[in-house]
Amino acid sequence: MMLHHLLLIAISFLLLADGAFPAIPPCGDIDTSDSTFDYVVIGTGAGGGPLASRLAEAGYSDFQTELNYTLDEYPPGFQFQKNDAWYPRARAVGGSTIHNAMINIIAETETDFDNLAASFNDSTWSRDNMQNYFKRIEHNLYTLGLDPLNHGYNGWLSTSLNPDLTVLNPMFLDAQTVAFFATLTAAGLPPILDLNDLASDQAVGGTMPSFTIDADHTRSSVRDRLIDVNQSTSSLQFTLDTLATKILLCNSSNGSPTAYGVEIAPGAALPVASNFQGKAMILPTQNITVKQEVIISAGVFQGSQLLMLSGIGNASQLQDFGIIPVVDLPGVGTNLQDHDEISVIWRMKQNFSLLDGCVLQPDPGEDPCLEFWEDDSRLNAYSFGGAVEAIISQSTDSSEPDIMTYWEPAYFPGFVRGNVDSHYNDWQDGDLTWTYPEGFPEEFIDNKNAVTAVHLKAHPSTRGIVQLTGSHPQDLLNIQKLHFQAENGPKDIADLREAIKHSRAVMQSLTILPFVDEEIFPGPQVQTDDDIDAHIYEHIFGHHACCTNAIGADSDPFAVLDGDFKVRGVNNLRVVDASSWPNVPGWFICTLTYMMSEKAADVIISGAQDGPQ
Repeated sequence: MMLHHLLLIAISFLLLADGAFPAIPPCGDIDTSDSTFDYVVIGTGAGGGPLASRLAEAGYSDFQTELNYTLDEYPPGFQFQKNDAWYPRARAVGGSTIHNAMINIIAETETDFDNLAASFNDSTWSRDNMQNYFKRIEHNLYTLGLDPLNHGYNGWLSTSLNPDLTVLNPMFLDAQTVAFFATLTAAGLPPILDLNDLASDQAVGGTMPSFTIDADHTRSSVRDRLIDVNQSTSSLQFTLDTLATKILLCNSSNGSPTAYGVEIAPGAALPVASNFQGKAMILPTQNITVKQEVIISAGVFQGSQLLMLSGIGNASQLQDFGIIPVVDLPGVGTNLQDHDEISVIWRMKQNFSLLDGCVLQPDPGEDPCLEFWEDDSRLNAYSFGGAVEAIISQSTDSSEPDIMTYWEPAYFPGFVRGNVDSHYNDWQDGDLTWTYPEGFPEEFIDNKNAVTAVHLKAHPSTRGIVQLTGSHPQDLLNIQKLHFQAENGPKDIADLREAIKHSRAVMQSLTILPFVDEEIFPGPQVQTDDDIDAHIYEHIFGHHACCTNAIGADSDPFAVLDGDFKVRGVNNLRVVDASSWPNVPGWFICTLTYMMSEKAADVIISGAQDGPQ
């Protein structure tokens, strides 16, 4: 048996030089008989990681970054401008799953999945069936094996609840902390016992969310899954710090473009990556060819860029940059969506004892909280996920729950750009040096007496774009969210405004009010509807960008993919990642994208013409 490998590329993207692509050659002139790989999966995140692992375990061979994007929230001329918004992504095996908040929620997706099932007349997309993919990946640690209808117990993704403070350590139970949790419990009635049960998909009330945290109180993600598969089989091969420059295409005998590989530039970097050394006009590249398919899992920004640089996208826009169109797909790079999130922060009268000594340093000798975590069974604040309580509600005139307010005893106004030169860990002579960015971590350290309520709007109306600014991929992308510009933008603002008013009422409750000093973000001076709206416009953020290469029905002219993730008009090319969603799903998208990836693996394996060789 000939040994093949699945190549997994983890990832940035480049094109060699400005200028047009030559016409693609006939497939008859391309010999892939000696190809080392069955599949190339471009990306190791929530979309590419589970899929590549499944392909390798099925016997197929496959070949498998920090990225600091800047995007514009509003169009030119709009009353509010926020056009240097920071959107950090991770550059590593596992993609952004290695730095997310680990919140594990699959609820509020009945509409998302059932609409897909109806669009394709395919019941495997239904909400009920997609629960089976959640059960496949989950290694549940909090239901004691008692709920096999809703949860899995043998998967690769560990899920757990935040530690119970009464069990964690009585030293953390100061009066202010007890009052904080009691207030949220009362505000969240009725309780939702398990938000990931099918029966709770459309529930309103309060709940403790679960997290992708393992029994050792450390992050669980697809990174662990990939490393395990890589170590247990020779079928999965990584190539790191490698940029996919374009998809290799040829014309089949019937004239259809066919993907037969990917061109890569080892060692090259995106302009948003920390290892970027400047724009290069010429780079050494090599071709990786495949026997089966190329799968793009490069994410919402770079996946669209890679398609466009390969001649797949809006034909007129490609021609503007000297790129010869291969397939005119006007939906590529459109439909950019995200959840809308806005914070309100209060200063309490004393610090939370749970945060004593926590300074977010990587060295236990410099971080008492980390030292305690390592020496005391890992039971302190560093064992917690990114929220202690979530309250779900349904705004006026909404047909389903659409507002989640998640609470945390910490200072979090959103993602704040700092000095990018200070973001890096640097090993020198065996010593790790670290400096804080001028953003969220420093504010966290300086405000251990803060409470934050983050108000998240599900299924918002905003639709943005990702566009090229040139035919060289080291040109920055033009990323515009076009926030609140759609017809229902004013309603999205109004829904968030009402959510803020509700949270303010919660913090006036008799149980918590004696411990509150004052609201500090936006502050007590912001009271009128217009003032609250201005706070939303000025400080809106999100971290679930998606949907720029959307799945859609044959009748949808902007659908980039069909229901099996195939790029329309191209053979042997699929996109499987957050960009594949037609609408931003549910509340948090990471676990949902894992589930999508597992579904894609089933589709690809069952449809392969030839088994692994």
